[in-house]
Amino acid sequence: MNRAVLDQKFESLKSYASLPQKVLKTLQDQLPEMDDWELNRINPYTFARDFNLVEQEAVDTFVHAAKVGMFDFLYNLTCPKCVGIVHSHQELDQIEGESFHCYVCNLFVPTQLDDHVEVAFRIHQSVHQLSIDPLSNIESYFRYHFSPNFQKSTELLNWIESTIRGFEVLEPESSYSFGIRLTDQQPNGQGHMLQVATVDANSGSFFVVDKNAKDPGDELHIELLPSGFVPFEKKVPPGNYIVHVHNRTGIRTGTVYLQPNPEKIVEIATEHPTKVLPFLTARELLNNQSFRDLFRIQHLSPNLNLNIKSLTILFTDLRGSTEMYDQAGDLIAYRLVQDHFKELTDTVRHHKGAIVKTMGDAIMATFSRPIDGLLAALEMLNRLNSLNEKWKQQGYELGLKVGINEGPALAVMTDDRLDYFGQSVNVAARVQGLAGSGEVWITDTVWNHPGIEEIVSSQRLSSEQREATLKGVGKPTRVVRLTIP
Repeated sequence: MNRAVLDQKFESLKSYASLPQKVLKTLQDQLPEMDDWELNRINPYTFARDFNLVEQEAVDTFVHAAKVGMFDFLYNLTCPKCVGIVHSHQELDQIEGESFHCYVCNLFVPTQLDDHVEVAFRIHQSVHQLSIDPLSNIESYFRYHFSPNFQKSTELLNWIESTIRGFEVLEPESSYSFGIRLTDQQPNGQGHMLQVATVDANSGSFFVVDKNAKDPGDELHIELLPSGFVPFEKKVPPGNYIVHVHNRTGIRTGTVYLQPNPEKIVEIATEHPTKVLPFLTARELLNNQSFRDLFRIQHLSPNLNLNIKSLTILFTDLRGSTEMYDQAGDLIAYRLVQDHFKELTDTVRHHKGAIVKTMGDAIMATFSRPIDGLLAALEMLNRLNSLNEKWKQQGYELGLKVGINEGPALAVMTDDRLDYFGQSVNVAARVQGLAGSGEVWITDTVWNHPGIEEIVSSQRLSSEQREATLKGVGKPTRVVRLTIP
């Protein structure tokens, strides 16, 4: 590790006064002790847990560290079935399409930032040049190409291992062969098929046993082309075969051949479920204020269009600001509005959210969970009440109106800014329009989320449910009016 470069990166980090010293010191102490595998894909939540740090503080520090060039972002598109990393990108706009295909599982996966895009941090090559060979053996191959955040049970791992027949590395324009017996009897529960897969090239070839299939002879040929394996799927009768695998690409790749039984895997996985470790999702990163602040001028594609299954959207508006401009004049009114913005920004950051934009004296903020959005809204009201205690002495008083909705959205680029689009956003804005001063209005999707009613009860909020007709929404919307007693 280049300690001089690393020290320079930490000096740059120390210029951000808001970063917690405990996290910085831990990171500075631990990075030189980590091996290349650990430095290849760091989960900030795991790092925080291992060293007794606050998760959000760890995430903020890693985001800042990426800004000064200590880390690269990794956006890993993971298959929920095999948890293989189908694609890994360093920029958000490299994520394309509404879905991606795991050819190893033959499964189309929605490209959702909530669940299927995990964010990791890899040490920058200027700090340390990683020396990892994923093709050195099958253990390294799987470790490199499968997410460590999904820990399969021992029973499932043992079963998968029992189905593997071999691992081979194919040099460019090279071949290998193996013999195998295919039967339709599923001996010992093994699948009556052959699968040849390459995880690094995201491709698979399947030979399914069918006693009525045309006899292909005693040899089977598989070609790995730049577009993937050919054939992708073929039916063959039971029998003994010599299989020839040819690499027709210019890339060195690893291949595994196995006899899977998808039904048996599902059975074992159901009885012995995979443990999922908390990991930073792309949705959570977009809802991180530090990321928004530091990477707002990223040169992202104007065609960026990313799906989010569940986003909590909060709109505010300031009541009385127009009158204040008339009474106090532009300078004082502007200062008071900016004071209110600072309180709202701090509150959003504190509750793991991010401000998407300001509109006059209003904001739009997003959160990964409805419970964070509601807690932020209540704190906003309390903070504004505290500000009013000071403003009243000068003869001014303002009120805050808040609306919250939860639902799917699209992350898009508008005016060189990462924004959100969709009916869920429209509904949140319309619900805010129903609110009066000191009120939080939420939709039933927020109300029905686990933990919301407990917050309402514990904080002794008054609640009133009703149906409202919102502009641009075809049917009445169930909403809940919340007020602080």
